Amino acid sequence: MQFANPIFLWALMGLSIPIGIHLLSRKEGKVIKLGSLRHVQETSTQQFRGIRLNEILLLILRCLLIAIFTLILSGLHLNSFRKLKWVLVENGLESQSPLTPVLDSLAEDGYEIRRLSENFPLLNDSAGSSRSTNYRTLLEKLETENLAEAIVFAQNKPTNFKGPRQKLPANVRWISQPLEPLDYTLRNIQINSDSLEIKKGHTSADGTYFTSEKTRMSASNDTESLDTISVTIVKDEDYSYDFDIMKAALTTISKSFPIKIEVEEKDVNDGKTIDSDWCIWLSDEDISRNDSTKILYVKPTRDLELFIPARKNEWIITKRLNEDVALNQNLTLKLASLLIPSKALQQKANSKDRRLISDSIAWSTNESNDKNIMRGSITQSANTFLIVLLLTLLLIERLIAYQRNQ
Repeated sequence: MQFANPIFLWALMGLSIPIGIHLLSRKEGKVIKLGSLRHVQETSTQQFRGIRLNEILLLILRCLLIAIFTLILSGLHLNSFRKLKWVLVENGLESQSPLTPVLDSLAEDGYEIRRLSENFPLLNDSAGSSRSTNYRTLLEKLETENLAEAIVFAQNKPTNFKGPRQKLPANVRWISQPLEPLDYTLRNIQINSDSLEIKKGHTSADGTYFTSEKTRMSASNDTESLDTISVTIVKDEDYSYDFDIMKAALTTISKSFPIKIEVEEKDVNDGKTIDSDWCIWLSDEDISRNDSTKILYVKPTRDLELFIPARKNEWIITKRLNEDVALNQNLTLKLASLLIPSKALQQKANSKDRRLISDSIAWSTNESNDKNIMRGSITQSANTFLIVLLLTLLLIERLIAYQRNQ
């Protein structure tokens, strides 16, 4: 039993009001008319002339009304105890050697071992597992379960935290479990007839990074051809400096990324026909559009981002290009993210990603609940029950008072 506003318990002193009223009240006796007092004899019993309580039932009802109203004001919460205990394990963690003995020990203590996925299937039910996981959505569903305690072992992947930040319920213990570091081959790119560039990924709980190394071809290597992107730069004299900055960025991309960029330069008067993958339009003249060509053109605005989408297959360069803009706005990286078709590679990298968000960052603190709520129980407001009881007793009290003229 807990009180949200215990200061209102002082209102219990109001119980003295109905008691005082009942003590001071005088109910008149029944009047009997007599013709003569000669035959009336005085009794030998001593007459009690002190104060006495009248209408005990009404007194009790009125005291209860004041007590219940006080409990409503003080915010009474009742502890409800639960018996069901779960352990929720994210897919891929159940086979981790450090976690296996912990799960066995918890199972012996009466915990049900389930998967951290939709509908929370049992761990042995592999058909009930789902690939996609949104921790915050699953936590909302977990709150609806009638659990005494839930222990969650999760990888805390950054991509699985979607939605606003939440507080952990008092009966949920969330434990991040890092995976072992992983090194993997992202892709093998054949540079020429006898050389190969290997793009490798390195990921752990602390971070993910990629490296490249060149080696000689062998029969065992599965290779991919080097992706080629054709880019046409259309310019006029006023944008010659912007052209130099853009061309330098394209050269850096072709040297830093496993991709081949074929650049074609055109004057604005000759740029009416464009059949390349990308067109970078550096001119104030009207743009020559082509449904099959993606366009990047200059239109200075106050937007903080360097590239913003305009319409389908069109992006705006929001600033004139110079060395400061190129450095401060990370021109090369942002341009590479537009030009390089990396969706398949990104999906592969995401599936291997083992970065971890710490619990303190992932969830809001809930210290007040941890202090006030006993483990294995939850608190529920008693206001609904108390209000119904208050109205019922008030109705009964009024009916009895009306019948007894009180």
